[in-house]
Amino acid sequence: MVRIILTADRAVFTDFNGSEALGFGLCVPFRLIPAFVEYRILAPPVPVDGYGRARYAPYPLAKVEAALVAGGFRREDVAVVPPEHLRSVVGKDTEILAVHVLDPQGLAPVSWTLEVLTGGGKPCTQYEFERLMTLVRELKRKYGFKVVVGGPGAWQLRGLEDKFGIDVLYEGEAELTFPKIAWRILRGEDMPKHVVGEQPPPSSIPPIITPSRNGVVEVTRGCPRRCHFCSPTMRFFRTIPLSTVLKEVELNLRRGVSAVSFATEDIMLYGAEGLNFKPEAVRKLFTSVLKVSRKYGVLKVGFSHVSLSSALVMKDTVRFITDINNLTDSEPMFPQVGLESGSPRMVRKYFGGKPYPWRPEEWPEVVVDGVKLLNENYWYPCLTYIIGFPDATPDDYVKTTELLDRLKSEGFRGWVFPLFLIPMGGTLIEGRARFKVLRDLPPEALECITAGWRMSLEFSKEIYPKLLNAVNGKLTRRIIQALVSKALGVLEGWIDTLSKNTSLIETEFSKINLRSVPSLLTTLIKAGLSAL
Repeated sequence: MVRIILTADRAVFTDFNGSEALGFGLCVPFRLIPAFVEYRILAPPVPVDGYGRARYAPYPLAKVEAALVAGGFRREDVAVVPPEHLRSVVGKDTEILAVHVLDPQGLAPVSWTLEVLTGGGKPCTQYEFERLMTLVRELKRKYGFKVVVGGPGAWQLRGLEDKFGIDVLYEGEAELTFPKIAWRILRGEDMPKHVVGEQPPPSSIPPIITPSRNGVVEVTRGCPRRCHFCSPTMRFFRTIPLSTVLKEVELNLRRGVSAVSFATEDIMLYGAEGLNFKPEAVRKLFTSVLKVSRKYGVLKVGFSHVSLSSALVMKDTVRFITDINNLTDSEPMFPQVGLESGSPRMVRKYFGGKPYPWRPEEWPEVVVDGVKLLNENYWYPCLTYIIGFPDATPDDYVKTTELLDRLKSEGFRGWVFPLFLIPMGGTLIEGRARFKVLRDLPPEALECITAGWRMSLEFSKEIYPKLLNAVNGKLTRRIIQALVSKALGVLEGWIDTLSKNTSLIETEFSKINLRSVPSLLTTLIKAGLSAL
């Protein structure tokens, strides 16, 4: 008897064909993604057992399941179920259907940026969430369960609870509060429409019991740098105990997951006390996990984010991670890194803690020296920078463009992506900024946008075959390569349009609909045949 079902929309509940980077493709307006590309290439279905339970899950859902079991529920009371299997699993015994949301209204930085820059339209993330909630409301009418929605994107749904049939909108962390909420619902108690979860100490964060997709394992939570536009920094910083990390890694590998990837806001902060770094803790983390993973044939351990200032403080640790992973130009790493702005004025006002232990005025030099260090160690980062700070001036954008030009002239290898500022719920900048579009921006901002995109296009042409090595299956990999090659050609023309006539983005690009395109299908068939 399954009393609590945990799920998410298809843009979240997938393994992205083994490559987390493909998830960014789902931030594009769905009109630009043919259906067969979305559901077979970017977001293939997750396999289930004979009872409809997912064989692996998005990491946050696996953590919520573990929290419920630690909170007194039996394992058989809870099921993590992909959205396409809800009809066969939900039934008269279902009392709670909990939905994890990442970007339910397309307002996350990548989605909003791509929506603005491509002429509008719902991103796949929003489209899939709304599809899911149509099904959830139908099942709710039939079986009468309660709907709880939570996750990083929950702030986007404030005021929309009735529209989507949400009984409880849950913001914050799950481990301490969510099991209590679940028990109250099962006892029939009245519930508030909005709940904020407590922040648990590391000792109260249980290890997952369902494998996580692509081997993702959390090693830190929160961030001490206090950037105004970032939500993780609103949570107090914690290091996950190595014992918990090793249990999760072992579970994943034992159950057939063939990768290990650390989820963190900054890998160099593992074991740190605030911003007091502990290089020995980082080294022990990698040494211990690789000792386990190599027993299962997994030879490298990846991670999601790193800060340039942290890397410069911990140069020897950067080199250690490269050496222990045997990184080379043929097998590099691709961490995400926040550049944010090249203007010291913007640094001081909105993310003064990011350069620490350097001063905001030194941030451009930190960026240049930091990316040199990463590149020397075969870390080819995805740098993101922000367009639309509330009081940004043309000079602030010029300084960012000049910094990008300097990186280019010094041979930087990596991506450089502009992201529109999002006044995200729960951040320090919430209520102090608004969502901007192209016509809100001065010419210097548009030049700053295209400078980054041109650098990214150039690097993508060089690197994408290596990036796609992680994609499952030779045939799928060849099809994606054909798609990427075609997309890069389109991107080049789009950048030229953006730099010369932004009005065409709204008047012409907004009309493009690739949801079903015969010529693209022909391209894919040819790519598939050539792979056989």
